Amino acid sequence: MKTAWAIVSIAITCAAGHPAATSVDMLPLRQALSFAPAPLGGQDTGSAWNGRWAGTTVSGQQLVLQLQLQGQRITGRLVVGKQSANIVYGKVVGDAFALTTGPIDGHSVDATGRHVGDTIELTIEGVKQPLTLTRMP
Repeated sequence: MKTAWAIVSIAITCAAGHPAATSVDMLPLRQALSFAPAPLGGQDTGSAWNGRWAGTTVSGQQLVLQLQLQGQRITGRLVVGKQSANIVYGKVVGDAFALTTGPIDGHSVDATGRHVGDTIELTIEGVKQPLTLTRMP
């Protein structure tokens, strides 16, 4: 179990944009997250994640991430400008997550991120700089 937890911790650290990471392959991250333990009973992690989170892309478009946490599973929708797609895969482990959406502009979006205080730091595959999202009222 300690070995599996170490692998998960490394994968999450890399996926969350740690400076030592150069790239993350989403498939191994998904496999590592599937071995992660569930949150302890009585923890209300959903309220920290649930809701609408907004930010701006590098190109200046508004990005909205609508999240709903059910156990460790994330559901919701990603809206970029006037386009949107449902989250088809999403998983949370601690303060980190990974998700994949349906197609936007003909391509699915793979992203990883982490919950940092009152913000979400979102790293979209293929985009070098993470985006900072804040909770919308």
